[in-house]
Amino acid sequence: MLCGESGCGKTTITKLINGLIPHFTSGENLTGNVCVEGCVVANTQMYELAKVVGSVFQNPKSQFFNLDSDSEISFGLENEEFPPQEIENRVAQIVRELKIEQLQHRNVGEGGSNLSGGEKQRISIARAMLKDAPIVILDEATASIDPENEHLIQQAISELVQGKSIVTIAHRLATIENADQILVIDNGRLSQIGTHVELIKGESAK
Repeated sequence: MLCGESGCGKTTITKLINGLIPHFTSGENLTGNVCVEGCVVANTQMYELAKVVGSVFQNPKSQFFNLDSDSEISFGLENEEFPPQEIENRVAQIVRELKIEQLQHRNVGEGGSNLSGGEKQRISIARAMLKDAPIVILDEATASIDPENEHLIQQAISELVQGKSIVTIAHRLATIENADQILVIDNGRLSQIGTHVELIKGESAK
């Protein structure tokens, strides 16, 4: 789990993992690589990286492409690996699990302009569930969801992350307490690392 004050670099780290921004621009006195599944992200094709990383961002606007919701959920899956009927059946199952039947077959608009913030996040969660990637990034995944639906979505996320490596950004105490490892970020740098108990006791690495 990543935690720290707003603007400290948490979301930037998740974007580096996704290969969404350049790792290090010229002129910066920085070295190192971001590696995913043993591969250097900077040297990995985006479509290959997308196979192993699923993401649900706080503001997923850039992930919508003016398609109907079913196509948005299944966007990026390769038909030769997943037969169309299998994709269709799985999309229908996920739609039922998330109770988003009202969004099915609806055009989402460019950048999700026809959807509320919560609806965008629910479709993003559905897409991540369908992809079933071994690594899942959750950047405030329920931030825009209304309280009455949040419990339902949390249950869906719990199913999504079973048996996977999770990188999450959240501010809820329960999430922090249950994290296997917490990385405290301060002004773009790793400040502390440890479990919740270790951080409370001051026994974390610095």
